Parts: sequence; C-alpha cells; structure tokens
Amino acid sequence: MTLKKSHKILLVLFGLIYLISPVDLIPEFLVPILGWVDDGVILYAIYHLVRYNQLPWNLFFNKKNKP
Repeated sequence: MTLKKSHKILLVLFGLIYLISPVDLIPEFLVPILGWVDDGVILYAIYHLVRYNQLPWNLFFNKKNKP
C-alpha cells in the first residue's frame, strides 16, 4: 500500500515531532531501555516510509492480515 505524498509528509513530520518532543509513549526516565526502543521503532518507520514509500506493515501484521 503506497501513500500519497501529502500523507507521507505528514507522517514524517509527526514522527519527527514525536522524536523531538519530551512527551513519549514510554518515557526514558521511567523505563530507559523501552523508552529508547519506542523511539527506535518510530525512527525505523520514518526511514522505511522515506526509503520504500510505504509503512513497514510487517511490524504490525503478518502477510495474511495486511490491509
């Protein structure tokens, strides 16, 4: 599933804002390793989106359940 250019730009912007923001889903000061892992997953998703023009659905779904 490829995305429109405007959706791609918005997702990259939201991802970068999330990485820069001090507010995280899993804060680094509570659980340091998991806090870094959630940032890494977001960074990987942004990279995959820019590089391959699609989100890495294999992180969330197997091939049978791909939307």
